[in-house]
Amino acid sequence: MSHDAELTSRVKVQAEGVGFVRVGVAEASALEEEGKHLDAWLAAGHHGQMSWMAQTAPVRKDPRDPKMLENAKSVIVMAAPYVRQTGYEGPPPARIAKYAVGRDYHNVLTKKGRKVARVLQDAGFVARVAVDSKPVFERAWAERAGVGFVGKNCCLIVPGVGSHAFLACVVTTAPLSPDEPMSRRCGSCTLCLDACPTRAFCGPRSLDARKCISYLTIEHRGAIPVEHRRALGPWMFGCDVCQDVCPYNQTSGGVDGSLDSFEPGDRWKGVDAAAVLEMTGGGFHAWAEGSPVKRAQHEGLARNAALVLGNRGGELHLPVLDEARRNHPSEVVREAAEWAGTELRRRLAASN
Repeated sequence: MSHDAELTSRVKVQAEGVGFVRVGVAEASALEEEGKHLDAWLAAGHHGQMSWMAQTAPVRKDPRDPKMLENAKSVIVMAAPYVRQTGYEGPPPARIAKYAVGRDYHNVLTKKGRKVARVLQDAGFVARVAVDSKPVFERAWAERAGVGFVGKNCCLIVPGVGSHAFLACVVTTAPLSPDEPMSRRCGSCTLCLDACPTRAFCGPRSLDARKCISYLTIEHRGAIPVEHRRALGPWMFGCDVCQDVCPYNQTSGGVDGSLDSFEPGDRWKGVDAAAVLEMTGGGFHAWAEGSPVKRAQHEGLARNAALVLGNRGGELHLPVLDEARRNHPSEVVREAAEWAGTELRRRLAASN
């Protein structure tokens, strides 16, 4: 297959122009090794309630599947950082993952990706943009496109940026010039595996999502298993522990100013975990609109807020938990508040 070097250059210039800090290209093909790993992961049930992972597995393993883009020739991978050197803690006493403090990355990056796809479409090719919501194996393609490498915590690490980066892909029929794949560079380091509060890693690059705090607080529906509640600690939405300890995130440089969409906005001013627990359904949807936290849904985030208050709250939070235990419309939240009230009283008694 002949490659169009001039079009490849124009695509990369456009991607960098709209704010992506790393751009790479890989030739579209079947992901043989990654596909076997995915099949084994699904067979073990490590995807938990994420049934769509199994339903879309054939497409993830080969972007040329008719459900993605038949006759695809290339996959473009673009990385955009989302965090400054100082992280965001709130809303107290809870923490949320750094990626979730700003606007929903799906919306922001999809718009940027469409501008890149337009270069290809204007040249007569088909191009589909994928930002996490389509069945594309982004991390695998990022390695093949030389954008980064998959760390032992399953996150993509972009040298010079770290793992605090979003990925956007464009699958296209254009025969672009591929970049050199990037080899993995973790060496003997296991800091991320050792730091996980719930011991969710089965080994390097092998995660049981059913134990992962990010999965439990975002994707899991219903009650969070009791054995993981204390380990949840302050995390109300997502978790940064395995990334915070990674050496590649200690030395990453600054990020481009064009990505201010991911900076904390007014949404978080005056909001704490107790306020989240007390929100009505309508109040939650109005507050969470355009934010990644909407993914957890009202019931899920209120459940998480209750558990965090049990783990990290103070005496002033007991009335909030008791009110939720008695009157919250969700049975899941009422049960979480009951557990949290008991846990908080136990902690207070132990400290006296």
